[in-house]
Amino acid sequence: MVALGLSSSPHCVLIRPNPPQPQAPPSTSSSNSSNTHCLTRRKAFAFTASVVSSYILDLYQTSSPNSSAAALQVDDELQQEEDRLVQLFQEASPSVVYIKDIELAKGSKDTAVIELADDENAKVEGTGSGFIWDKFGHIVTNYHVVAKLATDQSGRQRCKVFLADAKGNSIAKEGKIIGVDPANDLAVLKVDVEGIELKPVLLGSSRGLRVGQSCFAIGNPYGFENTLTTGVISGLGREIPSPSGGAIRGAIQTDAAINAGNSGGPLIDSDGHVVGVNTATFTRKGSGMSSGVNFAIPVDTVVRTIPYLIVYGTAYKDRY
Repeated sequence: MVALGLSSSPHCVLIRPNPPQPQAPPSTSSSNSSNTHCLTRRKAFAFTASVVSSYILDLYQTSSPNSSAAALQVDDELQQEEDRLVQLFQEASPSVVYIKDIELAKGSKDTAVIELADDENAKVEGTGSGFIWDKFGHIVTNYHVVAKLATDQSGRQRCKVFLADAKGNSIAKEGKIIGVDPANDLAVLKVDVEGIELKPVLLGSSRGLRVGQSCFAIGNPYGFENTLTTGVISGLGREIPSPSGGAIRGAIQTDAAINAGNSGGPLIDSDGHVVGVNTATFTRKGSGMSSGVNFAIPVDTVVRTIPYLIVYGTAYKDRY
């Protein structure tokens, strides 16, 4: 008798425990059943593999576009932020000026300061920054930037102001002191703007400032004109020393780099509005470099003080 069976392996195996008998031919139906079962298992395995492969492919095709779209969105946001900062600088920088303190040599003729740029007998004693207050040529800066001119007894001190008109043309003019307030480290210069159109700054408010918000300083550190540095408002309500020996209260602290030559320049917010006047920085002893702890006079103090300096030449509290 012949028997058909399946081994434990996936392959079909014929088992013949007895020799074949002539009167008993093999059963055709049993053989077909075994082959059919083997083929069914192979088809099931192939079908399962196909389903898994299709699932993985669909998962990749579904997630890949989302990942690409997210990456493109991040790149687009970064580009927009960069474009916004570039535009901010382009709109604000024409209102920022570069100031040079110049001392004429003894015996020098009292020539216009514009002619002193290449004069070997003129000594540049310091530089600073400032900004255009109005279309009449009033320039706001720190008192300590122009202190030598304000206290000059020899008649040899001059102040040269480099600025741009509303069309972007560079101009150099002599600056005359209109008013000073050493207690708040503020001063106003006046330049002749006959026939010249200026672009005054946009004034903001320091009242609503918050620690952590972005801010930007524009000035001329070490004589490098129109330099932009970025940072955040690091602290509010600080107290810093003033040139008069007292204290300036309510100062703004920022980590936007402020170095020698930045003094008197504007600290602006993300909308391009002036929120402070860059004034001081703490430096590591002997380094002369900014420590990242920098201060600006709040613009609300500036707005209260400057009109009195323009009209009376001194702060309201010093009038009487």
